[in-house]
Amino acid sequence: MPTFALDTATASPSLALVQGDAPTAELWLGPEPGSGRRVLEAAHGLLTAAGLSVRAIDGIVVGVGPGGFTGLRIGIATALGLGQALGVPVTGASSLEALALGIAEVAPEGVVVAPVLDARRRELFAAAYRSGPDGGLQELLGPSALAAADLAGILADLREEVWLGGEVEAGGAALEGPSMRRIPAGAAANRIRAAALARRVAAGAGLPARPVYARLPDAEVNRLAALGAATGGAA
Repeated sequence: MPTFALDTATASPSLALVQGDAPTAELWLGPEPGSGRRVLEAAHGLLTAAGLSVRAIDGIVVGVGPGGFTGLRIGIATALGLGQALGVPVTGASSLEALALGIAEVAPEGVVVAPVLDARRRELFAAAYRSGPDGGLQELLGPSALAAADLAGILADLREEVWLGGEVEAGGAALEGPSMRRIPAGAAANRIRAAALARRVAAGAGLPARPVYARLPDAEVNRLAALGAATGGAA
């Protein structure tokens, strides 16, 4: 019985059917507006291509971020709704850890890998791990929202070669240097694989199916700003 995995942390959602240790089918949606809303349709297509009914799914794994707030909410709501309808468990997994696994596959074993996503607001969602055998990851920097210069400083303090992947271009020149190796733009290792989420759960790194934002959502920032302005005006 396959596990259905999905990640909507980025503008290109990833879906996969995983049997045992390997994906039996996977796809990515194009980076188009509203791509997260097409996840259920894409999941139906994935199952049809694999010759399976939705009732064949015995578990669901969903990326919990950090990543785009709207995308995360859509993906997690989709996973929880589908899990409830099918009566199967829904488990979360870190989107950055899944990206780190892809980087580690093309980097030398044992090096530091740093998955990076564009967080807007001149920040990056990032983490750092030491890759190990059999997909092991030792966390050196937990999922965070950082300015590129701050991330560069943290990585430089490690005094080791660091392999960066994902949306590294969003960090600009701050993430360039003799100790920083970038996965080439367009390489598959720069994309989150939903199948890697299932690998993290199988390795005992499952999480609750709740979004990990790493910072306050824009709506909350705006609400607090408006509240502060109102309080200041009343004073």
